[in-house]
Amino acid sequence: MTTVTIEGELIVRLDCSARRVRQVTVRSTRPMIAARVLAGRTPADAAAMVRRLFSICSGAQGAAAVAALDAAGAIGRKREPGNRDREVMLEALQDTFWHLLIDWPNTMGQASCATPVAAARFQIASSMRTTDGTPRPGDVVAMRELGERLSAIATQSVYGMPPATWLELDGVEALQAWCARGGTVPATLLGQVLAEQPTLGRSATPLLPSPQRESLLRFVVPAMRGDPAFSSAPTWAGAAVETGGLARMCNEPLVIALQRRFGHAVVTRITARLVELARWLLELRAGDEAPAASPRVLSVPLGSGEGVAAVETARGMLLHRARLVDQHVADYQIVAPTEWNFHPGGALATGLVGLEADDDAQLQGAARLAVHALDPCVAFRVEADHA
Repeated sequence: MTTVTIEGELIVRLDCSARRVRQVTVRSTRPMIAARVLAGRTPADAAAMVRRLFSICSGAQGAAAVAALDAAGAIGRKREPGNRDREVMLEALQDTFWHLLIDWPNTMGQASCATPVAAARFQIASSMRTTDGTPRPGDVVAMRELGERLSAIATQSVYGMPPATWLELDGVEALQAWCARGGTVPATLLGQVLAEQPTLGRSATPLLPSPQRESLLRFVVPAMRGDPAFSSAPTWAGAAVETGGLARMCNEPLVIALQRRFGHAVVTRITARLVELARWLLELRAGDEAPAASPRVLSVPLGSGEGVAAVETARGMLLHRARLVDQHVADYQIVAPTEWNFHPGGALATGLVGLEADDDAQLQGAARLAVHALDPCVAFRVEADHA
C-alpha cells in the first residue's frame, strides 16, 4: 500500500517598525498535490487515498471525496448522505473540544485540559462503532445519548453550566460576567483576552456565505476550473473571505453583540466556536426533533463526469472538485479551510497589521493567538523582522 501524506506548515512573517506590525506575509509550504496523487485512480481508490492523505479532518476529507465523486457520476458508490453529515458533525465536535481545551491554553501558555478531550473522543468513537469494532449507522436514540454524555463533559469543562443555559448569555456584559465567575479554562482565558486584547486580530475581511448550489456554480466553480492558483489562494466572487465558526454563527445574538463592539476579532471568533459547540450539542440531544438544518455535505453535479462538494468542517468550508474520464480520475482539486483563512490578503494578514507590543515575546504571543483563533490545519510558526 502506498502511503502519501500532505504536510507542510504556515509561516507568518511580521514586518515591524518600533514594535508595530506594518505588514504581514503568510506563506504555506503545504504541497498542492491532490491532482498528481489521485490522477488515474478509480473512484473507490481515490476516496480511500484521500482519507490517508490528511491526518486532520480525515472524516470530512473522506466525506468530501465521496460526495464529489458521486456528483461526478462514480458508479457503484454507496450513498449514505445522512451518515456523512453525522460523521462530519461528530468530527467537528471532537476538533472543537481540542481547539478550546488543548490548543487554546497551550497558545496562551497555560496547562491544557486533556482529560475531558479524551473523554469526548472516547464517547464519539464508541458511538460510531459496535462492540466488535465494525461501523455502526447512527440512530436517533444513540445520538441523543451521545449528546447527553458530551453535554455533561462540556458543562463541567467548558461552560460551567448546561450549554443551553450558557446560550442565554445575551450580550458583552453577560459574557464578561461569565468570564469573571471563572470555573472553566475557556471562561478564564476568554476573560483575559477580553480584558487585555479585545480587538486583537480584527479584520474587515468578509465572512464566507453559507454555500449553496447556485452560489458555488456562480462564484467558485469557474474559478476552480480556470485559475491554477485557486486551491492555494481561494476567493469568493474575487475577494478573500473568512470561513469557520464565525461565518456560520454570525447571526447568533451573542456573536452579533461582539461583532458590533469588537469586530471580527479573536474574542468574536472564539466565542463563535463556543456558541457553535453548544448548538451542536443541543442538536444531538434533540435527535429527530431538531429543526431542519443546511446539509453539512453539499454535493453538486457539474455534468460531463464532473462534480464538486462543499463540506462544513470545524475550521470552515472544504471544497473538493473531481473530474472523471472512463471512471478514472482525470483531475482533482482540494481547497481546505486553511487556504481561505490564511489567504495572503485574508483575515490574518489584514487583522495583524497595526498590532503593537512592548517586546518580541508579547508580539509573537499575540500573533500566535490570532493564528489559533482562525485554526489552521497545519503547523505554523511566527517570525518577526524589525526594520
